[in-house]
Amino acid sequence: MKTYYCGTSSVDDRGHMTAAVTESVKAQECPKNTCTSTRRKDIYKDWFENRKEAEDFADEARSA
Repeated sequence: MKTYYCGTSSVDDRGHMTAAVTESVKAQECPKNTCTSTRRKDIYKDWFENRKEAEDFADEARSA
């Protein structure tokens, strides 16, 4: 089993972006990335093989 890390980002209708490493899971395979749209924002969950990649993703997303 391997640990995978989730970088969650969201963009609201005004273009405001938030991002963070939100969870980890032990699994045989990397979970699939997902996108959920709500009335006010889009939420993206991207999975990474190590915490550093997930943190770098969140840092980059916040600075966009």
